[in-house]
Amino acid sequence: MISSGGDKEAITLFENALAKRANWAKFPGFTAAVVGHVDGRAFGGTARVAAGGDVSLDIDEKHAVEWVKDQLGSMALHRRAPSPKRARPVLRFADQDDEHPLGRLLTFVGGAMASSYRVRDGEITVVNRAIGPQHMTITVLDNRPNAEGKSLPRSYSVQYWDGKSGKLLRTQSVQNRWTRVGRFDLPTRLTVTTASQTGLNVRSLRLAKHKLLVKAAR
Repeated sequence: MISSGGDKEAITLFENALAKRANWAKFPGFTAAVVGHVDGRAFGGTARVAAGGDVSLDIDEKHAVEWVKDQLGSMALHRRAPSPKRARPVLRFADQDDEHPLGRLLTFVGGAMASSYRVRDGEITVVNRAIGPQHMTITVLDNRPNAEGKSLPRSYSVQYWDGKSGKLLRTQSVQNRWTRVGRFDLPTRLTVTTASQTGLNVRSLRLAKHKLLVKAAR
């Protein structure tokens, strides 16, 4: 049964798009060497991403810790396998435009972030969210299939808008690269270029020498 306000076709379209994304089912966690640049300063050290997604770092430049932890934590969150016990999402079509170049517009019924999505060719192409006083739009530019034919993000853009005035605050361009370790697609490179009124800022990290963690036997 579909909850009040939901549309069965919209829900199926969204769920199929989620199922097409590459994920880390039964993820044990991993460690890797990490280097990069944050605000013009280089850093290096090691990173550990636990099975639950928690990130711990041992790097030589403390100014980079918060950003690197946020980025690796976000990657782990987005690759996490969905729980079989989760409730079905409740969505509906926001309009009747099925010819939009980025796909059908779906909107969540209720929810604190007023989320909406576009889906084209079975993949999520746009994510819109309201986060506090700002609105955020993520536009997917390039996905690539992994060994199982599931989608991995390679590049996307993010726009941040003032929620009241609609003024564009900043734009980010994001590039991801991945490597296969066992049956998992793990990150090897992230570059985030941010353009705002204060100028252009580039932050990056690279991961190498990945090692999967071994879960302790019970």
